[in-house]
Amino acid sequence: MTLEKDKNSLTNKNKLLRFGIILSILLLLFAAELVFDIFEIAMGKILLFTNPIRPQTGRLWVEDHKEQKGIEELNANVEPQQSRTVNQPVQSLDDLQAILSMRNSLNMDKDTFKEFYRSIPVRQAKEIMDPLDLIELDRNDEWQTIQISLSGNQLVFYFLDGYERPLKESHFYVNGENKSDQQFTLSNLRTDERFLGRFVPAKVFYQAFDQLPRTYRLQIVNDPYKLVQWGSSLQRVGISSVVERDGVQIVFEVVDDMGPNLQSMRASEIAVEYLIKEINQMNGAPQLQVPERRDE
Repeated sequence: MTLEKDKNSLTNKNKLLRFGIILSILLLLFAAELVFDIFEIAMGKILLFTNPIRPQTGRLWVEDHKEQKGIEELNANVEPQQSRTVNQPVQSLDDLQAILSMRNSLNMDKDTFKEFYRSIPVRQAKEIMDPLDLIELDRNDEWQTIQISLSGNQLVFYFLDGYERPLKESHFYVNGENKSDQQFTLSNLRTDERFLGRFVPAKVFYQAFDQLPRTYRLQIVNDPYKLVQWGSSLQRVGISSVVERDGVQIVFEVVDDMGPNLQSMRASEIAVEYLIKEINQMNGAPQLQVPERRDE
């Protein structure tokens, strides 16, 4: 009887021990689940493993499929950004469009852009940028490059500093129309009494010209594109001593492949007076008298 009781007692102890072990394991798993999310991770692994064989149905599958398809189409249509610096001359807008048809954008250094600006028809150049604005920008040491892009039939020009920050922006709508400009060249006026002692170096002219309000600059040079076109070829500027009916004659001495030649423009009397005032204030510049009216 005692032996049977001992067996029953041992059996109960074993049951309690097993129960305690199972309970401890369950508590341990519960604690691990709270800390490490073991159940969620395991279920995620199972779902990931069975993902290829499970039916792709339901709203979430449909939305995910649409999203993946959209990403694939976007990646297929988006070309890598290509913005290369062009150092060789671009002679026309057709050349520029052809280059931009193969890349998203291109960069030009300022000298290459100025060469391009001079080489295209005058009307197109003026539409891209007002010549006076280009003259001012060219004297800005911060200007380094130009980024050009093509959007539909619109060319967009960004004038950038050394940190690629925009200093100015312009737009040009491509229409394929080209017009030529005719230069008006006068004979040599160096011996003309109206201009004797009245030529100033181009540098002095520009320094005085830049100080004038825009209105007066346009009254002196009615076609600012000429200044851009001549560039460093402009050597001297002569200012007539006479006020004529159509204003004061100003002569620009330009040196090209054919040698020196003179280009003439008519300026307003008051604008010339302000220009001469600025010239006379410069050290080393020739002192000029304001033009006088010719006796009728």
